[in-house]
Amino acid sequence: MIGDLHGQAGALGAALDAIGRVPGTGLPRRLVFLGDLIDRGPDSLGAVRLAMGAADQARVDAVTLLPGNHELMLIDGLLDPQEFMGDWLDNGGDEVIREVDPGCTARKLVDLAEIARAAFDPAFLIAMTSGPSFERAGELLLVHAGLAPGVDAGIFLSQGRFGSSGKHWAWIRDPFLDWEFGWGPDRSWVVVHGHTPAVTRRAGPDGFARAADRVETHRRLCLDAGAAFGLPQVGWAEFGPDRYRVGLARQDV
Repeated sequence: MIGDLHGQAGALGAALDAIGRVPGTGLPRRLVFLGDLIDRGPDSLGAVRLAMGAADQARVDAVTLLPGNHELMLIDGLLDPQEFMGDWLDNGGDEVIREVDPGCTARKLVDLAEIARAAFDPAFLIAMTSGPSFERAGELLLVHAGLAPGVDAGIFLSQGRFGSSGKHWAWIRDPFLDWEFGWGPDRSWVVVHGHTPAVTRRAGPDGFARAADRVETHRRLCLDAGAAFGLPQVGWAEFGPDRYRVGLARQDV
């Protein structure tokens, strides 16, 4: 699993290389991105290209891209520019527009939406619009932001992705982050998520792992390494049949 990228394509490349060096076990290897590939950082388009083609570099059999709240804001903006495009631009989408066209003079929201639409791989937009919004793997739940305590997980995860905010699987923070009483029907799930940075400054692998791993106390693991703050680092994790390992990849600049 790979956490929030926010356009840190260089760090993503380092993460894919690190995952590719993990020895195989003979079992199928699957890579899941937890969302927020885009916005705020220097190379959102590069991050998307790497993610879409990650199977070869990471030496995995399948790749799934889950949507984060930033992808949902983008899709909202493309579907209804007058209502939602401004929200996406204000939350880091403006960096994508500058990446595509550094001298962009467009001001109308509908024109900016068309620039964004043309910039992204159509397959990526389809995945964010209609692909899976979460993954289950044994006792693991992989989702961008988290769950809501006291709400049936199935009902919570069935929320639509358009016009979303607040207590939603792509947006929730509190009270998810502080809950210590388990997840799922028998409270045995571990939620692997991003969205809320585990660290907000440059970190080493051990320091990030300590900050990210709340499995024993909260039954959750956060792989957001603070890319939204411009940090060129990406959190990732490897789960095997009877163990897991948290990693951190950085682009040293």
